[in-house]
Amino acid sequence: MSYCLGIDGGGSTTTMAISDNTGNIVAHVQGGPSNLQATSLDEIKDRFEQLIQKLEKQGGGRISQITSVFAGIAGTGYEKNRYWVESLLNELLPHVEKKLVLPDMINALYSGTFGESGIVQIAGTGSVTYGINPDGKEVRVGGWGYLFGDEGSGTTLGMKALQVSLRYFDGRGEPTILLEIIQEHYKTNDPQEIISGIYQSNQVKQEVAKIAPMVFQAALREDQLAKQLIYEAANELALSIETAVNQLYTSEEKPIPVILSGGLFQTELIHTYLKEMLAANASVHLIKPTLPPVGGAIIGAQILIGNELTEEFRQHLQQSFDQLKEKS
Repeated sequence: MSYCLGIDGGGSTTTMAISDNTGNIVAHVQGGPSNLQATSLDEIKDRFEQLIQKLEKQGGGRISQITSVFAGIAGTGYEKNRYWVESLLNELLPHVEKKLVLPDMINALYSGTFGESGIVQIAGTGSVTYGINPDGKEVRVGGWGYLFGDEGSGTTLGMKALQVSLRYFDGRGEPTILLEIIQEHYKTNDPQEIISGIYQSNQVKQEVAKIAPMVFQAALREDQLAKQLIYEAANELALSIETAVNQLYTSEEKPIPVILSGGLFQTELIHTYLKEMLAANASVHLIKPTLPPVGGAIIGAQILIGNELTEEFRQHLQQSFDQLKEKS
């Protein structure tokens, strides 16, 4: 029996999983972020070392039987970052001959297409749209970071929620229950304390992104400002998806799979808005993946060694992750 390792490294968490060649997950561990644009190299190296040690214990020594590694890591679209991760994996797993490092959005794509072409829209801490068509042409839209272009992301949504809440607090903005919800979360009525705490955080972007779920809470309570913020986020995502579709496909193409990945899609409202905005393009087929992104990395590792992704393999992989979800 041979084994493969899938790695998913993003702005919030790093997940590693080992599977056998039938799709059964034999080890699964998780740690903090590993986005090379936002996390120090020393921190990422320590995190990888610790997670691989945990895999070794959990997997009963199967690390030595791994034949391929597929690592989708945020920030590796930059060549120097990709080379650094490749070097780190060569150092930590010298016995594995087949290794491939790509941006984390590939994991998200494969989690919904099982290694086939298509488009993925990521909307989590950050946001980015990536696509590859059957001819191998690639396109990336957005994903320029929270300061310059992460429209439709949790960070941008959280930032806008703070802005409208502070305007209301000042008396220069519309009423919104967002202020009350944010105050309850931070256990203070003083916005100065909230802002100060965010600035003092070691991970400002992630801290701001934590406010995004509060916007959906407010929307469920019929807060119109919250609904407007979610609508604006969906509109930005729809624009990015349409841009990718127009660059990759012709109007005669068969249904185009668009994978929706990230925390913002865990709520139905933004998905509903997106469906309405993209309804005019009948070729777009929105898909919420049932596998996590690390499942996409497992698929990438299996493809790397030429393993056929049979229906039985897919079922085993899905069942394994369903069982992990039940235990968590």
